[in-house]
Amino acid sequence: MIKASISSFCLKETSSIRRCMEVIDANKQGLALIVDRTGRLVGTVTDGDIRRFILTGASIEEPVTKVMMTQPLTLPAQASPKKAIEIMKKSMVRNIPLLDSRGRPQGLINLSDVISDDETERVGVIMAGGEGKRLRPLTEDIPKPMVKIGGKPILENIIAGFAEVGIRKIYISLNYKAHVIQKYFGDGSRHGVAIEYLIEKKKLGTAGALALLPERPFRPIVVINGDVITRTNFLRLLEFHKEHKCVMTVAAVQYKFRIPYGVLKLSGHYLLGIEEKPQKRFFCNAGVYVLNPEVLDFILENEKTDMSDVIEKLVRKGLPLSIFPVHEYWVDIGDHLDLKKAMEGTPKEQP
Repeated sequence: MIKASISSFCLKETSSIRRCMEVIDANKQGLALIVDRTGRLVGTVTDGDIRRFILTGASIEEPVTKVMMTQPLTLPAQASPKKAIEIMKKSMVRNIPLLDSRGRPQGLINLSDVISDDETERVGVIMAGGEGKRLRPLTEDIPKPMVKIGGKPILENIIAGFAEVGIRKIYISLNYKAHVIQKYFGDGSRHGVAIEYLIEKKKLGTAGALALLPERPFRPIVVINGDVITRTNFLRLLEFHKEHKCVMTVAAVQYKFRIPYGVLKLSGHYLLGIEEKPQKRFFCNAGVYVLNPEVLDFILENEKTDMSDVIEKLVRKGLPLSIFPVHEYWVDIGDHLDLKKAMEGTPKEQP
């Protein structure tokens, strides 16, 4: 139970959604408790609540009351763990605030406190077969995922992010200069993980190497391109995927640009109005995914397949997919300009 640091979860109801995001990121439990001026709990906000709000396109400077749940499940501070387990299983929630007689948060019971979660079952796959032609001469002797950011290869940063949230069974797909990666990481034990390699005899695209997995995982797997650096929490991504009951979740970043002209609104040859220099916004593929095991059926062995091909197949089948907006730092290393941004710690886009 979280008790001594409960103040790190609490936020005034007059705060902004942006401030709520900061609180959730800092406490690392995916939850904020919203209190009034007397300290009484008036609502809760989860990481998923905020990401769904971002998808609407509204401003994160809006008050936190726009996204909070006003009637959250709570328990008295003296409640037993057994009672908490019963409620969590029945209501499918991960956190329950514990309140005193005046409705003020005194603690928090997290699902991981009362139900063990076997971390060895979490699987991650890194697509690291990229050659990185646009990064030459840096990639003449090493594959692109071994280019260093902050003194460490991109791949090492990804593995550290996996290990931090308990993804310790990792497969890495290899093609160009595979031996460089194998020699550096070995079996992964030096990094606190277990690594196996998927050797692409020919380039299989951003998804084709998944057909090389030696066995089918029985839980959703996280897949990431080997040229992506992000501070998003992979555990939050997995929880979001589970919550929405989809076969696949695609992480997305916002791309925004401003049209430097007045845009005309037309109906046939009639002018209906003009919008001066509007800003347009799109959600773009961030190169990070969660896949249910059944999605692997859509990837043929020894056939070049990109993740976009898989997505299109799933959509045509009418299967449910969800979008997980990334509001944390994110950059993919495509060329020297991207590499410079990554070295400066500059994200490509922010909400």
